[in-house]
Parts: sequence; C-alpha cells; structure tokens
Amino acid sequence: MMHPFELVADPVRRRLIEVLAVGEHPVGVLNDVIAMEFSISRSAVSHHLRILRDEGVVTVAQDQGLPQSRLYVLDGDFLERLDDAVGALFALWDQRYGTGVRRAPEFPARPLPPTRAPHSHRAGRKGMRGRRSPGFDEPAGPNP
Repeated sequence: MMHPFELVADPVRRRLIEVLAVGEHPVGVLNDVIAMEFSISRSAVSHHLRILRDEGVVTVAQDQGLPQSRLYVLDGDFLERLDDAVGALFALWDQRYGTGVRRAPEFPARPLPPTRAPHSHRAGRKGMRGRRSPGFDEPAGPNP
C-alpha cells in the first residue's frame, strides 16, 4: 500500500483528488478535465484513476442516470489516512531540536552508506611509486 504522501505527490492524482473533493463525477468528465489541464491522454488519466481505486482513495459507483457510466467518489477514509500521516509529521515536528522537549526525534536511525574500498591512484601503480597507500597490501620496501 502506498503512503498517502506518495499518492498526493503526483500532480495528476492530486488534481483528481481535488476535483472529487467537491463531489462525485463521471469518468468521462474526469478524463476530459484532467486530460485538458495536463495535456495527457485519456488512458493516462485512467491509469491514475486505477491507482487511486486500487489504493482505496476513490470508489466507483454506477451512475443512476446513465447505467453504462461510472461515477468516481472520494473515499473519506483516505482523507483520514492523509490526516493521520500529517499528524505523524507534526508529532515529529514537536520533538525537533530547540523545542521545550529538547531531544532528538524518536525514529529509527538511517543505516550508514556502504563504505567503498580505497581506490588506487588515477595514474595507476606508476603514479604511486614511493608512496604508501592503505589501498595496497604490498610490504614496504626500497623502490627500484
């Protein structure tokens, strides 16, 4: 399941959510409005609607006036999930440094990036003559 922020991060999906926030709309109207505003194909709009439907952001109902048409409706549960995600962000904000709590946020530490093995000199071994480098496992000895 996608995070609510991922769902609203895409401008097309965010606009679909905004349009549906004012009420239900038939798929044809959504296709026309979004395709025109974003200069994308109707199939691209359908792709975004499918994502929103699969993620539980919208539901589809049969249009009573036109039985062959479908109405898209914004699901209120998604708005609650989005509100919870924003609330979690505010909880982290309240724990930031410099506040009355004065402690680090409580979240798992990021793993350290993998360290790379030392590289040889860009000129190859010839450019390293007479120098010790942690990347070479040769015993120190006189140079020829």
